[in-house]
Amino acid sequence: MRFLRIFLACSGALARQCTLRGTGAAGLLVAVLVCWQLCGPGALAVLAAPGGGVPSATWQDNDRNHRRSPSQIVTQLRAPQAQAGQQPQSQSGQMPLAENAQDQRAAKTRNMLAAGEAPTAQGGQLNMLGPDDWRLKILSAAVTNSDMVLLGDIAAPLGQIAPEMWGQLRVQPLWPAPPEEGKPLQINNSRLAQALRQALGKEVAGRCILPSSLVIQRGGLVFHEEDLRSYVVKSLTPQLAAMPGEVELSDFRLPDYIFLAHSQQRVQLEPGKLTPGRVPLRFAVQEADGNVLRRISGTVNLTLWVTAPAASRAMNKGESLAAESVTFMKVNASQLRDLPWDGRGGPWQLSRALNTGEPILQSDLVSQLMVKRGDVVNLVYLRGNLRIATQAQALSDGEPGATIAVRNLQTKKQVYAIVKDGSTVEIH
Repeated sequence: MRFLRIFLACSGALARQCTLRGTGAAGLLVAVLVCWQLCGPGALAVLAAPGGGVPSATWQDNDRNHRRSPSQIVTQLRAPQAQAGQQPQSQSGQMPLAENAQDQRAAKTRNMLAAGEAPTAQGGQLNMLGPDDWRLKILSAAVTNSDMVLLGDIAAPLGQIAPEMWGQLRVQPLWPAPPEEGKPLQINNSRLAQALRQALGKEVAGRCILPSSLVIQRGGLVFHEEDLRSYVVKSLTPQLAAMPGEVELSDFRLPDYIFLAHSQQRVQLEPGKLTPGRVPLRFAVQEADGNVLRRISGTVNLTLWVTAPAASRAMNKGESLAAESVTFMKVNASQLRDLPWDGRGGPWQLSRALNTGEPILQSDLVSQLMVKRGDVVNLVYLRGNLRIATQAQALSDGEPGATIAVRNLQTKKQVYAIVKDGSTVEIH
């Protein structure tokens, strides 16, 4: 059976050679017999062995990722969940872990720590690399400008690597570049590890820190997440400077990378409304003529710190607001349900109870000169030198300057008057 597999593999390889050279079936049979007689079955196994580098089937079209949001891409890259009643299958030739493998490792670690056999971090620091140690971080996205992908195209050195060694490693060819320029292609983690071992050897490949996948493009440009973050901060700075208080940008959720097919394309930021909280972002990839090719979504959290008046002590509803009852605190504007009081106007009284340190909002204050519904007030009619006063009942609430409806208690007619203070309304 083994001989049959070797023979078929050899026959396939020689068939391709004979086809290229124009020979027929007779030439194929002669070549196989000669190979068997002269070299034995070992030669047939060598002929059937695959070549080095990344097989063409490894590359996957990655163009869909550029039309999806970061959360969709993460979902796409997640391993599929096993259905109920099914056992998880091993992937990429890896053996599945035993059910209690994690418990066994945890128990082993606890035993080593108890016996003092496991090294621990010193002074709260974890030294990932020694003084003479180094690693190569493989990027998640890269661009190559040659026919062969070089190690320097996809790797960044970490630690204390000798410049001479890195100078030699960075020009090390790995595998042929993607055939089509401006089209990003993807290789998964397992195939990437295999290709690096074939090109670099086990020692150097063992020092490589691999991403979950590598996306590489022949020609063009690539912007990584840190580039996009700097671009967002620089683009939004003028608008943020015009906002009151102090502004902080945090919790960036941006694409891991954005590819441009050539140097004439550009990325344009399209921010949403800048308000405290989560701000939507869109990165538009534009062609040289301004045509938008695709848009990639992202978000950033905007925190606006403003100095607002707050209660220096607990106060009850209806209590007068005095200067000694007010202090000032820096608060997050996104946590305010209304505009803070600007410190003007008055005299004021509280429309609700406040706790110590609670911000004072404009909606928390009502004027002490306010007329309330049902109050009996003086209704004054003014026309030139004529002044007539009578009593009326307020039919609605109103602060000084507001126009409210009142009922004349003598004539029982409803009229509209302007609130002057807490006890007087006027008709002009």
